[in-house]
Amino acid sequence: MLGFVQPQAFHTKTQIVSWYRCVDYNPSVKIEKTMSIKELLPQHYNSIIDLDWWREKREDIKRRFRENIGTPPFVRNTRSIKTIDSVENELYTRCKIRYLVGDYEEICAYLFIPTGITDKTPAILALHQMNDLFGKDEAAGLHGYRDFAYGEELARRGYVVLVPDYLTMGERIFPGRKNFDSLPFYEKYPDWSMVGKDIEDSMSAVDVLLTFDFVDPTRIGVIGHSYGGANTIFVLAMDDRIVAGVSNCGMSVISEEEKCLEWSSEDEYIYFPKLRKYLLEKKDLPFDLNEVAALIAPKPWCNISAYYDRTMGNQEFLAGVGVQLNQIYKLYGKQNQFCFFMHGNDHSFPKYARSLAYEWLDRFLKT
Repeated sequence: MLGFVQPQAFHTKTQIVSWYRCVDYNPSVKIEKTMSIKELLPQHYNSIIDLDWWREKREDIKRRFRENIGTPPFVRNTRSIKTIDSVENELYTRCKIRYLVGDYEEICAYLFIPTGITDKTPAILALHQMNDLFGKDEAAGLHGYRDFAYGEELARRGYVVLVPDYLTMGERIFPGRKNFDSLPFYEKYPDWSMVGKDIEDSMSAVDVLLTFDFVDPTRIGVIGHSYGGANTIFVLAMDDRIVAGVSNCGMSVISEEEKCLEWSSEDEYIYFPKLRKYLLEKKDLPFDLNEVAALIAPKPWCNISAYYDRTMGNQEFLAGVGVQLNQIYKLYGKQNQFCFFMHGNDHSFPKYARSLAYEWLDRFLKT
């Protein structure tokens, strides 16, 4: 198990030198870690000529990302969608549904259907944070903190909303295990990853939305906070059926995080098992999250982050990442489809940030 203390950090334009203490076999050793944020474009680039160059690099990033998250051991087959129960109010009907994915694995989700819809309606995939007890219930507004009930709030704004459970949380905790324990997954799928599995499950959730004739297949969006914010970035990058999204407190760069090894731990929740050897040996990573985020362009995407996030650590370096990503959108001539908003409210989704998020989704899904 690794533990960390707050580092002293020195910032340059593209490089951060961080000091951190690894509490492992020798807790007294202080290691100097020098890493640089992966560049997305050459220092001097031509926005016309280099778009073709970027498209080639984009495919290379996608290849490196896929190699390290692993490949699903089966063809995606989302099926057997059934309604378990439903509750109506004046604004929407909330249905609890279940469906099968993969090797007869059951997923439960909440589906919000606005009252009185007659036309094809925009739909949102609302991805919950990593919470202790609630899973999908928090984003659906049934339990937990109201600041994270964005699924229910978007249903009130007239969206069809699907809120599924992710593996190891909610109703998808492995029998006899605690929440967040991913080891049974790796026992069954040693060559896959939890990030790869989450992306596959997110894509299955889009499959579910597309089975309903009241959903407009050309206006599907995604939103999430924290763990759900990271999954928002991943599925926006990998599923072309999703046309717009908002990630809140989910963006980071692994190489710059004070707690970088938490992305590839040895037990409990393991995101990227293949990255551990690179992090322990202080080698350049085969990919990083700013590169994955760049795959989203030119889709409309709003990222919201906190400068000092007690969950993610010091996030000041993200300001430079925002400049990088804006340059990618500039290549496409789509800067107006990119928003990178940073605030000082810690790891949260305050009302003013949610207002920005909902207006962003309205702009690209309702007009």
